[in-house]
Amino acid sequence: CWLPCAVISLSCVSSAAELNHLFGYEGRDVNVACPYGEGYESYEKYLCRNACGSDDVLITTSGAAKNKYSIHDDQKKRVFTATISDLKFMDAGKYWCGVTKTGYDIYPAEVKVELEVNGKSPCTSISNVIVGSNLLV
Repeated sequence: CWLPCAVISLSCVSSAAELNHLFGYEGRDVNVACPYGEGYESYEKYLCRNACGSDDVLITTSGAAKNKYSIHDDQKKRVFTATISDLKFMDAGKYWCGVTKTGYDIYPAEVKVELEVNGKSPCTSISNVIVGSNLLV
């Protein structure tokens, strides 16, 4: 059994004072929790990349799951969760959690996805990985 040598680090900024770190592995799934304010429970939410133009929207709460993305809105907790499945190198970059609003959308969270790789060959044993830290080979 071997683990991929890539670890994907996500940083989610939900406010100016708060920074949450999430970790995922290449080939696995990662859940991105996106909190939003009171009063936006019935609004459409989405996950987008880059500048968040219409072509950059990856998944919305009003649409079905597509490709490697799915989304669920827990309106009681005021958090929507976007799942990115089967993480790859091309998933690295900037993401935004968005809420569709008349006039202009709001972006309660910025998610920065970074891919870290040590070496080009797969890891040979689970003892090479320290959970919650950078990958050590």
